[in-house]
Amino acid sequence: MDPLTLLAAARLSYEALKSGIAVGRELQGMAADLGSLFESVAGITRAAADPKGSLLAGKSAQQVAMEAFAAKAEADQMMADLKNHFIGEFGLAAWDQVLAATTQIKKQQKVDALEAEKNMEEFLHSVMIWGSVFIAVLLVVAVLVLIAIGLVHR
Repeated sequence: MDPLTLLAAARLSYEALKSGIAVGRELQGMAADLGSLFESVAGITRAAADPKGSLLAGKSAQQVAMEAFAAKAEADQMMADLKNHFIGEFGLAAWDQVLAATTQIKKQQKVDALEAEKNMEEFLHSVMIWGSVFIAVLLVVAVLVLIAIGLVHR
């Protein structure tokens, strides 16, 4: 995704979080917005680190580099502002707790994704083996039926 699209998503999440913090919403109610903001900022950071993917969109190298830099700078500012709002409302310990939980959740999601991929590979392997066995049995039965028919018609 290009940095400007990611930045628009980050802005939406940021504004929702800022409003939620201002009215004292519960942290659990803002989890989706917080996750969305973190994902958007991570995407912007990746795009800024390797902006050449947007060159295919017909933009010049300078446009791509400037968009990526501007989006990264704005995303960094949003994260700093959010951190300040969050700490002001809930305290530094809560911010640290959110970051720690985010890191733990991301690690667990990676582990779960790898496990699901491994399970799917094992399942497909089993399906292929049992499918091969089924086809082999059918071929053997078909050959035996053809032999039996041949013997009966002699």
